[in-house]
Amino acid sequence: MRLHPLPLLLLLLTGAALPGCERTPDPAAPLAVNTDPAQAVIEASRRFAGLRAFHAEMTLHGAQANQVLRTRMTFVAPDRYQLETPAGVQTIIGDTLFLQAADRVQQMPVPEGLLDQWRSPVPADAQLRDATVEDRGSATLDGQAARVYRISGQGGSETLQYWIGGDGLLRQIQREGLNQGRPYRITLRYSRLNDPGLQVPLP
Repeated sequence: MRLHPLPLLLLLLTGAALPGCERTPDPAAPLAVNTDPAQAVIEASRRFAGLRAFHAEMTLHGAQANQVLRTRMTFVAPDRYQLETPAGVQTIIGDTLFLQAADRVQQMPVPEGLLDQWRSPVPADAQLRDATVEDRGSATLDGQAARVYRISGQGGSETLQYWIGGDGLLRQIQREGLNQGRPYRITLRYSRLNDPGLQVPLP
């Protein structure tokens, strides 16, 4: 598996969807025990894609020397996203991106298909056939039980770790690797899954 190069800040919050995942399982459906680590990760990604709302917090270490970047995102189905970035608040509704800065709001078109990539946290080229997927055992995250899976691509230059809750939904992703020779680490923490109180208002 070849992992993607470090993407733009806007694209860091989720990965691209797996090819052929037209059907997204209901996250509320009973979870079947999966002893295949690769299939467990794929199924968790599919279940995550069926969520109606979630909140995500991203921490990026290593974008620049001694710098830590933090971004928050709220998603509300079917097509509303709000990002709080160091550059300001950015909102996407449908196919329109609203950039808010200095008391001004600019509108820009969103490239076709871009939002589809944000709903599944497995990279687009991750068929996992050429990757090593390991079950790293149980762990505790925010006081809740989870299971950790580690994915490494060929050459071992980048790794992904997935924390999957007992309901089969992702709770955290951590990605480590090199970008232009500099090590980086991205941590994505998911919360408020399917919370009906989450909203993304029009700017």
